[in-house]
Amino acid sequence: MRRPGRPGTLAGMTLTITRLTADDSTSIEQWFHVTEQVRKHEVPHFPPMTPRSVRLMLAHEFPGRRNLWHVALRDGEPVGRVDINLPTEDNLKNLFFSLEVDPRFRRQGIGRQLLDFVRSVAADNARTVLMSHSTLSLPGLPARDEAGSAFGAAMGFSSTLPEVQRRLELASVDEAVLADLLVSAQAKAEGYRLVQWRDDTPDDLIEGMAYLDSRLVTDAPMGDLQVEPELADTARMRRIEQVERDRGRMTWRTGAVHEQTGQLAAFTAITAYDELPWHAWQQITIVDPDHRGHRLGTLVKLENLRLFRAEAPRVEVIDTFNAAENSYMIAINEQLGFRPMCAAQNWQREL
Repeated sequence: MRRPGRPGTLAGMTLTITRLTADDSTSIEQWFHVTEQVRKHEVPHFPPMTPRSVRLMLAHEFPGRRNLWHVALRDGEPVGRVDINLPTEDNLKNLFFSLEVDPRFRRQGIGRQLLDFVRSVAADNARTVLMSHSTLSLPGLPARDEAGSAFGAAMGFSSTLPEVQRRLELASVDEAVLADLLVSAQAKAEGYRLVQWRDDTPDDLIEGMAYLDSRLVTDAPMGDLQVEPELADTARMRRIEQVERDRGRMTWRTGAVHEQTGQLAAFTAITAYDELPWHAWQQITIVDPDHRGHRLGTLVKLENLRLFRAEAPRVEVIDTFNAAENSYMIAINEQLGFRPMCAAQNWQREL
Protein backbone atom coordinates (compact mmCIF):
# COMPACT_ATOMS: atom_id res chain seq x y z
CA MET A 1 0.00 0.00 0.00
CA ARG A 2 1.50 3.32 -1.07
CA ARG A 3 1.43 6.25 1.31
CA PRO A 4 0.42 9.59 -0.22
CA GLY A 5 3.30 11.52 -1.72
CA ARG A 6 4.02 15.21 -1.36
CA PRO A 7 4.06 16.99 -4.72
CA GLY A 8 6.17 20.08 -5.43
CA THR A 9 6.88 22.21 -8.46
CA LEU A 10 10.33 22.61 -10.00
CA ALA A 11 10.54 24.99 -12.94
CA GLY A 12 7.28 23.66 -14.31
CA MET A 13 8.07 20.04 -13.45
CA THR A 14 6.22 18.06 -10.80
CA LEU A 15 8.23 16.20 -8.18
CA THR A 16 6.36 13.62 -6.11
CA ILE A 17 7.97 12.32 -2.91
CA THR A 18 6.59 8.99 -1.74
CA ARG A 19 7.41 7.23 1.50
CA LEU A 20 8.42 3.59 1.20
CA THR A 21 6.71 0.77 3.06
CA ALA A 22 7.82 -2.84 3.27
CA ASP A 23 4.87 -4.05 1.18
CA ASP A 24 5.20 -1.45 -1.61
CA SER A 25 7.35 -3.29 -4.15
CA THR A 26 6.99 -0.56 -6.79
CA SER A 27 8.42 2.23 -4.63
CA ILE A 28 11.15 -0.07 -3.33
CA GLU A 29 12.24 -0.89 -6.88
CA GLN A 30 12.25 2.82 -7.77
CA TRP A 31 14.26 3.69 -4.65
CA PHE A 32 16.65 0.85 -5.41
CA HIS A 33 17.11 2.10 -8.98
CA VAL A 34 18.20 5.56 -7.79
CA THR A 35 20.47 4.07 -5.13
CA GLU A 36 22.22 1.86 -7.66
CA GLN A 37 22.71 4.70 -10.14
CA VAL A 38 24.39 6.79 -7.44
CA ARG A 39 26.49 3.88 -6.13
CA LYS A 40 27.82 2.98 -9.56
CA HIS A 41 28.66 6.63 -10.23
CA GLU A 42 30.23 7.61 -6.90
CA VAL A 43 31.44 4.47 -5.10
CA PRO A 44 31.31 1.50 -7.50
CA HIS A 45 33.43 -0.58 -5.13
CA PHE A 46 30.72 -0.44 -2.45
CA PRO A 47 28.55 -3.54 -1.97
CA PRO A 48 25.13 -3.12 -3.58
CA MET A 49 21.87 -3.32 -1.70
CA THR A 50 19.02 -5.48 -2.95
CA PRO A 51 15.24 -4.94 -2.98
CA ARG A 52 14.97 -7.77 -0.45
CA SER A 53 17.41 -6.11 1.93
CA VAL A 54 15.49 -2.84 1.62
CA ARG A 55 12.21 -4.59 2.50
CA LEU A 56 13.81 -6.20 5.55
CA MET A 57 15.21 -2.86 6.75
CA LEU A 58 11.81 -1.23 6.37
CA ALA A 59 10.06 -4.06 8.18
CA HIS A 60 12.55 -4.28 11.05
CA GLU A 61 13.66 -0.97 12.58
CA PHE A 62 16.35 -0.69 15.22
CA PRO A 63 15.12 0.42 18.65
CA GLY A 64 15.29 4.14 19.26
CA ARG A 65 14.99 4.91 15.55
CA ARG A 66 12.18 5.98 13.26
CA ASN A 67 13.18 5.63 9.63
CA LEU A 68 11.33 7.49 6.87
CA TRP A 69 12.62 6.44 3.45
CA HIS A 70 11.34 8.19 0.32
CA VAL A 71 11.70 8.03 -3.44
CA ALA A 72 11.29 11.15 -5.59
CA LEU A 73 9.57 10.86 -8.97
CA ARG A 74 9.42 13.41 -11.75
CA ASP A 75 6.80 12.70 -14.39
CA GLY A 76 6.70 9.13 -13.07
CA GLU A 77 10.45 8.56 -13.37
CA PRO A 78 12.61 7.96 -10.25
CA VAL A 79 15.13 10.79 -9.98
CA GLY A 80 16.16 10.91 -6.33
CA ARG A 81 15.73 9.58 -2.84
CA VAL A 82 15.79 11.01 0.66
CA ASP A 83 16.06 8.82 3.75
CA ILE A 84 15.35 10.37 7.15
CA ASN A 85 16.33 8.95 10.52
CA LEU A 86 14.61 10.30 13.64
CA PRO A 87 16.06 9.21 17.01
CA THR A 88 13.22 8.52 19.44
CA GLU A 89 14.95 7.83 22.76
CA ASP A 90 17.87 10.29 22.80
CA ASN A 91 19.29 12.99 20.50
CA LEU A 92 15.75 14.26 20.15
CA LYS A 93 16.82 17.55 18.56
CA ASN A 94 18.59 15.77 15.69
CA LEU A 95 17.47 14.61 12.27
CA PHE A 96 19.84 12.48 10.19
CA PHE A 97 19.23 12.25 6.46
CA SER A 98 20.72 10.89 3.26
CA LEU A 99 19.84 12.81 0.08
CA GLU A 100 20.80 11.50 -3.35
CA VAL A 101 19.90 12.50 -6.90
CA ASP A 102 20.44 10.25 -9.91
CA PRO A 103 23.56 11.67 -11.67
CA ARG A 104 21.57 12.08 -14.89
CA PHE A 105 19.23 14.58 -13.22
CA ARG A 106 21.57 16.68 -11.11
CA ARG A 107 21.77 20.48 -11.25
CA GLN A 108 18.07 20.73 -12.06
CA GLY A 109 16.82 21.85 -8.64
CA ILE A 110 15.84 18.38 -7.42
CA GLY A 111 18.28 18.39 -4.52
CA ARG A 112 16.93 21.72 -3.26
CA GLN A 113 13.37 20.41 -3.39
CA LEU A 114 14.35 17.31 -1.43
CA LEU A 115 16.16 19.44 1.15
CA ASP A 116 13.02 21.58 1.52
CA PHE A 117 11.16 18.34 2.20
CA VAL A 118 13.71 17.40 4.90
CA ARG A 119 13.20 20.80 6.52
CA SER A 120 9.45 20.26 6.57
CA VAL A 121 9.86 16.89 8.29
CA ALA A 122 12.23 18.51 10.80
CA ALA A 123 9.65 21.19 11.57
CA ASP A 124 6.87 18.61 11.94
CA ASN A 125 8.99 16.68 14.46
CA ALA A 126 10.55 19.62 16.36
CA ARG A 127 14.07 18.83 15.14
CA THR A 128 16.57 21.69 15.10
CA VAL A 129 19.82 20.06 13.93
CA LEU A 130 20.18 18.47 10.49
CA MET A 131 23.00 16.01 9.80
CA SER A 132 24.07 14.32 6.58
CA HIS A 133 27.14 13.12 4.68
CA SER A 134 28.75 13.11 1.24
CA THR A 135 31.55 11.43 -0.70
CA LEU A 136 35.07 12.86 -0.92
CA SER A 137 38.15 12.04 -2.96
CA LEU A 138 41.49 10.98 -1.51
CA PRO A 139 44.87 12.01 -2.98
CA GLY A 140 46.40 9.29 -5.10
CA LEU A 141 43.14 7.38 -5.50
CA PRO A 142 40.41 7.54 -8.18
CA ALA A 143 38.55 10.84 -8.01
CA ARG A 144 35.00 10.74 -6.64
CA ASP A 145 32.14 12.99 -7.65
CA GLU A 146 32.02 15.64 -4.90
CA ALA A 147 28.75 17.23 -6.00
CA GLY A 148 27.25 16.34 -2.63
CA SER A 149 29.92 18.29 -0.77
CA ALA A 150 29.44 21.31 -2.99
CA PHE A 151 25.69 21.11 -2.43
CA GLY A 152 26.10 20.88 1.35
CA ALA A 153 28.32 23.93 1.46
CA ALA A 154 25.97 25.89 -0.81
CA MET A 155 23.02 25.02 1.45
CA GLY A 156 24.73 26.42 4.56
CA PHE A 157 25.91 23.18 6.16
CA SER A 158 29.17 23.08 8.12
CA SER A 159 31.64 20.28 7.46
CA THR A 160 32.70 18.18 10.43
CA LEU A 161 34.26 14.80 11.17
CA PRO A 162 35.78 13.60 7.88
CA GLU A 163 35.97 9.81 7.66
CA VAL A 164 38.06 7.43 5.56
CA GLN A 165 36.88 4.09 4.24
CA ARG A 166 39.49 1.34 4.15
CA ARG A 167 39.34 -2.17 2.70
CA LEU A 168 41.09 -5.40 3.61
CA GLU A 169 41.60 -7.80 0.69
CA LEU A 170 41.64 -11.15 2.45
CA ALA A 171 43.58 -12.87 -0.34
CA SER A 172 46.50 -10.52 0.28
CA VAL A 173 46.66 -10.78 4.08
CA ASP A 174 50.26 -11.12 5.29
CA GLU A 175 50.06 -14.03 7.72
CA ALA A 176 53.53 -13.36 9.12
CA VAL A 177 52.60 -9.79 9.99
CA LEU A 178 49.42 -10.92 11.72
CA ALA A 179 51.33 -13.55 13.69
CA ASP A 180 53.88 -10.99 14.89
CA LEU A 181 51.14 -8.54 15.87
CA LEU A 182 49.35 -11.26 17.82
CA VAL A 183 52.44 -12.24 19.80
CA SER A 184 53.13 -8.61 20.63
CA ALA A 185 49.54 -7.98 21.73
CA GLN A 186 49.34 -11.13 23.83
CA ALA A 187 52.48 -10.10 25.70
CA LYS A 188 50.74 -6.90 26.82
CA ALA A 189 47.39 -8.49 27.68
CA GLU A 190 48.28 -10.54 30.75
CA GLY A 191 45.32 -10.81 33.09
CA TYR A 192 42.72 -10.84 30.32
CA ARG A 193 40.98 -13.76 28.65
CA LEU A 194 39.28 -13.83 25.27
CA VAL A 195 35.63 -14.66 24.64
CA GLN A 196 34.10 -15.20 21.20
CA TRP A 197 30.53 -15.60 20.01
CA ARG A 198 28.20 -15.43 17.02
CA ASP A 199 25.12 -13.23 16.94
CA ASP A 200 23.41 -13.22 20.36
CA THR A 201 25.65 -12.12 23.24
CA PRO A 202 25.97 -14.60 26.13
CA ASP A 203 23.95 -13.62 29.20
CA ASP A 204 27.04 -13.14 31.35
CA LEU A 205 28.44 -10.56 28.90
CA ILE A 206 25.36 -8.58 27.88
CA GLU A 207 25.63 -5.96 30.62
CA GLY A 208 29.26 -5.32 29.73
CA MET A 209 28.30 -5.03 26.06
CA ALA A 210 25.60 -2.48 26.87
CA TYR A 211 28.01 -0.43 28.98
CA LEU A 212 30.73 -0.34 26.33
CA ASP A 213 28.24 0.35 23.53
CA SER A 214 26.86 3.33 25.44
CA ARG A 215 30.39 4.77 25.68
CA LEU A 216 30.85 4.96 21.92
CA VAL A 217 29.89 8.62 21.45
CA THR A 218 31.86 9.60 24.56
CA ASP A 219 35.06 7.78 23.63
CA ALA A 220 35.15 7.84 19.82
CA PRO A 221 36.19 10.98 17.89
CA MET A 222 33.02 12.90 16.96
CA GLY A 223 34.43 16.21 15.72
CA ASP A 224 31.89 19.02 16.11
CA LEU A 225 28.87 16.78 15.62
CA GLN A 226 26.12 17.55 18.12
CA VAL A 227 25.50 13.95 19.14
CA GLU A 228 24.60 12.83 22.65
CA PRO A 229 25.58 9.43 24.10
CA GLU A 230 22.97 6.72 23.60
CA LEU A 231 22.12 5.03 26.87
CA ALA A 232 22.03 1.35 25.98
CA ASP A 233 20.74 -1.24 28.43
CA THR A 234 20.45 -5.01 28.18
CA ALA A 235 16.86 -4.88 26.90
CA ARG A 236 17.83 -2.50 24.11
CA MET A 237 20.84 -4.64 23.20
CA ARG A 238 18.61 -7.70 22.92
CA ARG A 239 16.18 -5.81 20.67
CA ILE A 240 19.09 -4.79 18.45
CA GLU A 241 20.23 -8.40 18.16
CA GLN A 242 16.72 -9.46 17.16
CA VAL A 243 16.57 -6.80 14.43
CA GLU A 244 19.95 -7.91 13.11
CA ARG A 245 18.70 -11.50 12.79
CA ASP A 246 15.48 -10.36 11.13
CA ARG A 247 17.48 -8.37 8.59
CA GLY A 248 19.70 -11.32 7.72
CA ARG A 249 22.79 -9.83 9.35
CA MET A 250 25.34 -12.18 10.91
CA THR A 251 27.78 -10.95 13.53
CA TRP A 252 31.06 -12.30 14.85
CA ARG A 253 32.39 -10.79 18.08
CA THR A 254 35.50 -11.17 20.19
CA GLY A 255 35.85 -9.61 23.61
CA ALA A 256 38.48 -9.36 26.32
CA VAL A 257 37.43 -10.03 29.92
CA HIS A 258 39.45 -8.71 32.85
CA GLU A 259 39.99 -11.86 34.87
CA GLN A 260 40.28 -10.16 38.25
CA THR A 261 36.95 -8.35 38.02
CA GLY A 262 35.10 -10.35 35.37
CA GLN A 263 34.43 -7.07 33.50
CA LEU A 264 34.18 -7.01 29.72
CA ALA A 265 37.01 -4.61 28.94
CA ALA A 266 36.93 -4.55 25.12
CA PHE A 267 35.12 -5.98 22.13
CA THR A 268 35.00 -5.80 18.36
CA ALA A 269 32.57 -7.00 15.69
CA ILE A 270 32.53 -8.07 12.06
CA THR A 271 29.19 -8.29 10.27
CA ALA A 272 28.06 -9.83 7.00
CA TYR A 273 24.76 -10.27 5.17
CA ASP A 274 23.51 -13.55 3.79
CA GLU A 275 22.87 -11.93 0.38
CA LEU A 276 26.48 -10.77 -0.03
CA PRO A 277 28.72 -13.79 0.54
CA TRP A 278 31.81 -11.95 -0.75
CA HIS A 279 31.62 -8.93 1.55
CA ALA A 280 31.76 -7.98 5.25
CA TRP A 281 32.05 -4.89 7.46
CA GLN A 282 34.49 -4.33 10.30
CA GLN A 283 32.30 -2.63 12.88
CA ILE A 284 32.92 -0.97 16.21
CA THR A 285 36.03 -1.73 18.25
CA ILE A 286 36.01 -0.22 21.73
CA VAL A 287 38.22 -0.54 24.79
CA ASP A 288 37.14 0.66 28.23
CA PRO A 289 39.35 3.64 29.18
CA ASP A 290 40.20 1.89 32.47
CA HIS A 291 41.79 -0.97 30.53
CA ARG A 292 43.73 0.84 27.83
CA GLY A 293 47.45 0.33 27.38
CA HIS A 294 47.21 -3.48 27.14
CA ARG A 295 46.89 -3.75 23.33
CA LEU A 296 43.37 -5.08 23.78
CA GLY A 297 42.07 -3.33 20.66
CA THR A 298 44.69 -5.04 18.52
CA LEU A 299 44.18 -8.38 20.26
CA VAL A 300 40.42 -8.60 19.85
CA LYS A 301 40.55 -7.43 16.22
CA LEU A 302 43.19 -10.04 15.34
CA GLU A 303 41.38 -12.89 17.04
CA ASN A 304 38.02 -11.85 15.63
CA LEU A 305 39.50 -11.72 12.14
CA ARG A 306 40.85 -15.23 12.62
CA LEU A 307 37.45 -16.49 13.79
CA PHE A 308 35.65 -14.78 10.94
CA ARG A 309 37.95 -16.11 8.24
CA ALA A 310 37.54 -19.65 9.55
CA GLU A 311 33.73 -19.45 9.59
CA ALA A 312 33.13 -17.29 6.49
CA PRO A 313 35.73 -18.50 3.95
CA ARG A 314 33.82 -17.13 0.93
CA VAL A 315 34.24 -13.51 2.03
CA GLU A 316 36.79 -11.69 -0.12
CA VAL A 317 36.89 -8.18 1.36
CA ILE A 318 36.16 -6.40 4.63
CA ASP A 319 35.37 -2.68 4.64
CA THR A 320 35.50 -0.25 7.53
CA PHE A 321 35.18 3.48 8.25
CA ASN A 322 37.22 5.50 10.75
CA ALA A 323 37.17 9.15 11.68
CA ALA A 324 40.21 10.69 10.00
CA GLU A 325 41.45 11.85 13.42
CA ASN A 326 41.20 8.40 15.02
CA SER A 327 44.91 7.72 14.62
CA TYR A 328 45.01 4.83 17.10
CA MET A 329 42.37 2.70 15.35
CA ILE A 330 43.67 3.65 11.90
CA ALA A 331 47.14 2.45 12.89
CA ILE A 332 45.74 -0.92 13.97
CA ASN A 333 43.71 -1.32 10.79
CA GLU A 334 46.63 -0.46 8.55
CA GLN A 335 48.84 -2.94 10.38
CA LEU A 336 46.24 -5.59 9.61
CA GLY A 337 46.36 -4.62 5.94
CA PHE A 338 43.40 -2.26 5.47
CA ARG A 339 44.06 0.28 2.71
CA PRO A 340 42.22 3.56 1.90
CA MET A 341 39.52 3.50 -0.76
CA CYS A 342 37.63 6.78 -0.43
CA ALA A 343 36.51 9.37 2.10
CA ALA A 344 33.27 10.82 3.40
CA GLN A 345 32.41 14.18 4.90
CA ASN A 346 29.80 14.66 7.63
CA TRP A 347 27.65 17.78 7.46
CA GLN A 348 25.65 19.62 10.09
CA ARG A 349 23.30 22.59 10.17
CA GLU A 350 21.22 24.18 12.90
CA LEU A 351 17.79 25.43 11.92
